[in-house]
Amino acid sequence: MKLHKISNFVIVALVIAAVFQTGELWLEGTSSHNFFNIVMKQDSSAGQQADGDVLLATRYAVGEGQGTFSVYYPDQTGTSDLLQEANGVLNEILSDRENRVEFVTADWKEILSGRCIVLQYDFMVTADEYLSQYKRVKNNTVTAFDYITILPSRRPGEESKAYFVNSKTNDSLCYTTKKSQSAADLYEKLVTDGTKMTYISTGQKTGSSVLWRNLFLPQWAEFPYHYSELKTTPAFEKDGAVSRVDMENTLKGFFGNFSVDWSTKDESGTYIFSDNQTVIKYFPDTRVLEYYSYEAYGNDEKNTGILEGYQISCNFLENDTSLTTDIFLADVEKKNNETIYYFDYAVDHLPVELSAALQDRIGSSHAIKITIRNQRVKKYQRYMVNYETMNSQDMELNVQFIDALDEANKTYQAMVEEKIITDVKNISLGYYADLTGEIDLKWFVTLYDYLFVTETNKNALAYMTSR
Repeated sequence: MKLHKISNFVIVALVIAAVFQTGELWLEGTSSHNFFNIVMKQDSSAGQQADGDVLLATRYAVGEGQGTFSVYYPDQTGTSDLLQEANGVLNEILSDRENRVEFVTADWKEILSGRCIVLQYDFMVTADEYLSQYKRVKNNTVTAFDYITILPSRRPGEESKAYFVNSKTNDSLCYTTKKSQSAADLYEKLVTDGTKMTYISTGQKTGSSVLWRNLFLPQWAEFPYHYSELKTTPAFEKDGAVSRVDMENTLKGFFGNFSVDWSTKDESGTYIFSDNQTVIKYFPDTRVLEYYSYEAYGNDEKNTGILEGYQISCNFLENDTSLTTDIFLADVEKKNNETIYYFDYAVDHLPVELSAALQDRIGSSHAIKITIRNQRVKKYQRYMVNYETMNSQDMELNVQFIDALDEANKTYQAMVEEKIITDVKNISLGYYADLTGEIDLKWFVTLYDYLFVTETNKNALAYMTSR
């Protein structure tokens, strides 16, 4: 590890020192959602309205206040039991008429000092829109945020806090109440799971975020780490061929009255299903499903808020019964009168990243894309595969994040320009799916606006370097 080549990473060095001083640290998972009551088991027709407000975070971390965290992605479409409980506590904190509101510079040592749950978004959330349902909530300082941290009280009558943090500016809003009735129950459930992989917070060890995009970096109690490779299961295929029965069993959920008489197969092999306002196409060569609603929109179109649109997306996803892999919200984009929600797959609380070549093949930068207009789903596109782990754990990870950072730095110097790296946007671990069909763990390092995918096995890294 040639750390001297990254001379501006003094804080990183402090993190590493802290890691080894604390001994065997456990790191686990990454995941997911924001809260606000979520009701998604009702009628899930394409035009279903939102029930309650909810926004899924990209990942969430659970900390016991001991310096290590477990990180998760959702274990249900849009939520998990723990997140729903956290939602209740957050509502109690924000709804208290007498809550204390402070605008402060984010101090991650303080924010992460106690037992807490941290929600991270891989995009900025507009604070006023998020907080608009709380009419008494005061905010004229933080315009957007990408972290929410909830510190529930241990006993009734003690202080519970909620921090909304903008990691780019390090500005934060802190709401405090002593009236949360659910905080003590949540406090008891915020326990790290103590598996082979745990996470350490760079912010807690140094007082500020080393990486403005990721506070949590993995460590292992036993190293090297052995894990299972993923396999891809196409949703509509059996024995290498498209199963029309499986396809129709899934697609009928998107129609009010489904009939196989409404389907055709064109000369290119594309399957087409339609009624008077909906068209669904399945492209076997790319395994992409496209849903499009031709429903007319009048002059009285209603704007769809980001929270409401997310709930509508989750409701709509219930129609896709072939979706068996966990998903997480990767990005949100607003275009004129439409809001687009992007989702990606996650397995064992780690994301599945699609290679650039695979993205080009499916015509999308994410596995799932949902376009909302006038409070309804206008378009739905999905890469129709599911992922699951192999039975054997014969894959080995023996490259730490600091080595991955050093490798990415050397590549940047060689391929982009020779300069001191001062902007590390993100370091993360995830599965890498490309056109080869082999799906194993990689490090993803973002320097400035450049993403570098590096190996997690030294043997593979040495092989690539020697070529």
